[in-house]
Amino acid sequence: MEDMKNMNMEEQTAEEQTAEEQQEEEMREEQKEAQKKGIVNMNDKKPKEESGNYTHYFRKPEIIGGKTYKSLTFYFERLCGEDIEAIEEELQVQNKYVLSPEISSTFQSMLAARAAGVASDEIRRLKVYDYMKIKNKARDFLVNMGY
Repeated sequence: MEDMKNMNMEEQTAEEQTAEEQQEEEMREEQKEAQKKGIVNMNDKKPKEESGNYTHYFRKPEIIGGKTYKSLTFYFERLCGEDIEAIEEELQVQNKYVLSPEISSTFQSMLAARAAGVASDEIRRLKVYDYMKIKNKARDFLVNMGY
């Protein structure tokens, strides 16, 4: 199971590198075009598509699930409706009800944990600086998705 997680992480990193390489290639092409024409039309520029994913770099390495991490990537864009409903059900089992997930620290930390593939209590155990950055990225994701 751990090997599969590592393989998925390697594939995800390769996907991110490919996207970055594509952006760099587009930039080089734009620069060549601008040098030929001597002008740059900013209206022709495509808006940069931002990823909903987030990589958090810890101030000091953190032990999560028995492994030491210098950084942790949260793949929010891979989440689906089942993940949201599973979080809601888990909270109901705990007799916790969230009316607005975008303002619930508990919901946000559980969402972040799912996006990173770690246990939600591991996120809650992080130092405040790291915890707040991560849960706020989960909140931003929820808000940007129209939750």
